Amino acid sequence: MNIASIIGHEIYDSRGWPTLLCAVHLDDGHIVYASVPTGLSRSKYEARELRDGDKRLWGKGVVKSIEMIEQVIAPEFVGQEPNAITMDFKMIEMDGSEDKSYLGANTMLAVSMALYRAQAYAEGIELFELIGYLFGAESITIPFPFFNVINGGMHAHNNLTIQEFMIVPVGVPTFRESMEIGVLVYQELKNALTKRGYSTAVGDEGGFSPEVKSDEEALDILTEVLEGVGSSEGNRCVIALDFAASQFYDKLTHTYLWQKKHLTSKDMIEVYDELISTYPIYSIEDGLSEDDWSGWKAMKAALQTKVQLVADDLVATNIERIAHGIEEDCMTSVIIKPNQIGTITETLQAIKLCKENNLNTIVSHRSGETEDSFIADMAIGSSAGQLKAGGPARSERLAKYNRILLIEDMLIGRM
Repeated sequence: MNIASIIGHEIYDSRGWPTLLCAVHLDDGHIVYASVPTGLSRSKYEARELRDGDKRLWGKGVVKSIEMIEQVIAPEFVGQEPNAITMDFKMIEMDGSEDKSYLGANTMLAVSMALYRAQAYAEGIELFELIGYLFGAESITIPFPFFNVINGGMHAHNNLTIQEFMIVPVGVPTFRESMEIGVLVYQELKNALTKRGYSTAVGDEGGFSPEVKSDEEALDILTEVLEGVGSSEGNRCVIALDFAASQFYDKLTHTYLWQKKHLTSKDMIEVYDELISTYPIYSIEDGLSEDDWSGWKAMKAALQTKVQLVADDLVATNIERIAHGIEEDCMTSVIIKPNQIGTITETLQAIKLCKENNLNTIVSHRSGETEDSFIADMAIGSSAGQLKAGGPARSERLAKYNRILLIEDMLIGRM
């Protein structure tokens, strides 16, 4: 079964901005589709998107990416059997830049995702099965979900500094039960915010974005809800926080603007230590800036026995930066975002490097998402262990969770 054509399409993401969809047409008439997200809170070390840069749609159009797909990439692959890994490496060679700035990371990822889907179809297997096989996994696992229930930082127009307040159900045997707990907490949190007179409008990632007085108040309300749900249902959740500290880091003074005070890395570590002692916090993501290597190392030394320390902006799914982080011994977990690096093959290489060095991995969505559920299959096929896909609300977030529910049913013979 060969590739008949590869077509690019301009569609729109969950924030209402253009993004890219790639359609791979196979010679039996079947078509597979893949669409890519885009981030708002982004590391400067991420691979570069290709945008039009003209007057239309504030320069955010992707017509140039479509031209790259149809005029540069497609001629190399049409007429061949889909082979995702070989074709990913061919695109990397064609791009030739360190940051994917020629073809564009969004261009390459749309094609890469579609090629993985095309190969899975051609081989008559599910996408997660192909990924597991190519990854060399002996078995596959369902990830723990991180439900984003309160949005702050760049993902909401409120006064919260912390960007994501997430809850992680623990001690339950199935993803379906985790989903039920996540939904229950979400609805109970909505009620709790309403009773306090706060808005329950949602932010970019499906969590509520209330105008609470402080980050601590948000944590107080969330903890109260978790305790209520736990006592009534016999379930337990822990809290995961994404501070996105690069967003409130002052590069001139090398300090962090936290609650109207300029704090050093050492001060921030003490803030986190106090929060950990007060709230049921399991995971802290991007607690320090993407350039504060010494601070990260000190943070791990101080907190590694208390919480999971997650690097996102620091490493940006880049194998070289992950390797440097391993050498510096400054993290215990890594966020995995395919559009930070540009191809699925490189993304899987990043996960493998982490696993080989005893680092946890969290496959993650972006704030500007589509209904594409690819990362759900990827998290399962690579046995990543953890998944961030936003709140249990909005179809572009639920598409990922619903796909995992279907895969879980498939694995236990209910399909």
